[in-house]
Amino acid sequence: MLKAHELQAQGFTQKQIAEQLGRSERTIRTWLKQTPRKRKLPVRKSILDEYKPFIEILVRENPEVNGAKIYEKLLKMGFTGKSSIVREFITKIRKEETQKATIRFETEPAHQAQVDWIEFGKQYVNGTVQKLYAFVIVMGFSRMPFVHFTTRMDSATLLHCHIKAFEFFGGVPEEILYDNMKTAWYYDGEHWQTNRQLARFAYHYGFVPKRCKIHRPETKGKVERFNKYFENNFFVDYDNKTLYISQLNEDAVSWIKKISNNKLVQFNQTRNERFAIEKVHLRKLPALGFDVRDSIPLVVSRESCITFRTNKYSVPPAFIGKTITAKPFVEAEKLELFDSNGVSIRVIDCAPAGSRQSFISVEDQEAIMQAWEKGLKKDAIKRQAKKTLKFNNPEYVAIRNPVFYEQFLAGGL
Repeated sequence: MLKAHELQAQGFTQKQIAEQLGRSERTIRTWLKQTPRKRKLPVRKSILDEYKPFIEILVRENPEVNGAKIYEKLLKMGFTGKSSIVREFITKIRKEETQKATIRFETEPAHQAQVDWIEFGKQYVNGTVQKLYAFVIVMGFSRMPFVHFTTRMDSATLLHCHIKAFEFFGGVPEEILYDNMKTAWYYDGEHWQTNRQLARFAYHYGFVPKRCKIHRPETKGKVERFNKYFENNFFVDYDNKTLYISQLNEDAVSWIKKISNNKLVQFNQTRNERFAIEKVHLRKLPALGFDVRDSIPLVVSRESCITFRTNKYSVPPAFIGKTITAKPFVEAEKLELFDSNGVSIRVIDCAPAGSRQSFISVEDQEAIMQAWEKGLKKDAIKRQAKKTLKFNNPEYVAIRNPVFYEQFLAGGL
């Protein structure tokens, strides 16, 4: 029957097909009215068949699992085949998981935002060559983005950028998705744990930090797609030019406001239209902010100075020998000092790191001189008192000058 259909497709008549196949025209006509069934191919058994369910469980649970480790486990279970057949099957399962991950994952308004960093390498920024980064956060429902350029990616900078984003959005989403960035997560040997500073920050602002799962629909695909769009449509005009962080951030906000009026193809709505729906569901910002600055303990030297990034700065002499806390500002070259009770001592302007300069304020210099003079007087009084005590101590005199001691006892002195 299948051959009859093939001949018909080639243009042969029923009579010609009947002659070639040695059948009556009636039989050929009946065959051509029927849909040909595909020939079933023989099913070949594989030496891996009985182990496939075990492999699927491991790979679907963690697509990045080490294939060599799986092969070692199979050998212990009695598998006698080669590693190549195992690798092929693992690759097949991984592709299936990747295809699942491409399914668009949509969220409810204000439910989720996704965070990522873009690295631009070394650029001429604020007068010096240094690494440039951009913090990026994208709201899941509206695709409304926020971008903030920095020259650091430490924990304080990450949280500072969050605050900037919350102020830009006018609220806080229910959860925020991160990859395995060290400032968000650490591995305790068994489980991934939220970085403590991020956990405290999230509790203060009322959102839940989430770690994205690789090759799953819940990945941060929205922010990653925006990153490529941002690099190709915004930063391409700034690359390898003289840059200033403040100007970059102003331009980025203006650019975001501009593109937010463009319609998103998949929704036939603009970001602004969708964000208007999303914004009313955002959590309100707390009345008090969160101090994201690092706390650095510093000991005040005998010269009544602290050393920060190779530079020395004076403090009131009352703190000599004590430990105070320094908190560097995130986006300003300033340092705030606190006493042991958490009371602010002062805010100082910092010199460039590594310049090895000393800065003594006029008021500190006068106080240090007064304290030094008082210290000299106290030391002189102590030395005189010590000499007097030693001279009036017969045992001390006898040890230091026996002849003098004998004369002293005889009353000759």
